[in-house]
Amino acid sequence: MEIKNQLKEMFQMQKSLNENILKEFGKLSMTSNKLQMAITDELGELTHELKGSWCWWKKSQKPVDKKRVLEELVDVYHFVMTWELRYGPVAGDIKGILEYYKDAIDEYEKDISALELHKLICMVIFRENKLMNLLVLSRRLNFTFDEIYQEYLRKNKINYERLKNGY
Repeated sequence: MEIKNQLKEMFQMQKSLNENILKEFGKLSMTSNKLQMAITDELGELTHELKGSWCWWKKSQKPVDKKRVLEELVDVYHFVMTWELRYGPVAGDIKGILEYYKDAIDEYEKDISALELHKLICMVIFRENKLMNLLVLSRRLNFTFDEIYQEYLRKNKINYERLKNGY
């Protein structure tokens, strides 16, 4: 399946999950500020999982576990997609979101290994085009979009279980 179709399905799933979350916690629970904090927090967890690649002062630092990095990256996707659906440049319109980010989606396979990781993480936090920056970050971390898609499907099921069980 091509990236655009995978993203479309992910956005549809995220929209449905968000609707269920809002039914549970109320419409005012998912504010712009709270979403921004959630994105920042998840990027912090991602950064922590990458610590084996940048923590030079700690001899006991564990090596980077690519599976854990992917799990944290997908957590960022959940909140960035929610941001795009609620507050992005074409909020609420999945087709419009995919069209708006067409170039970033089409260029996903481009080699960007020279880009600095810390700058990409900051761009997801502080820039408006969050999905574009997250796609670039994902590529910089050397994940195929199919890996992201498969992990998103797995994590989406877990999120529904958590919602059902009062997580």
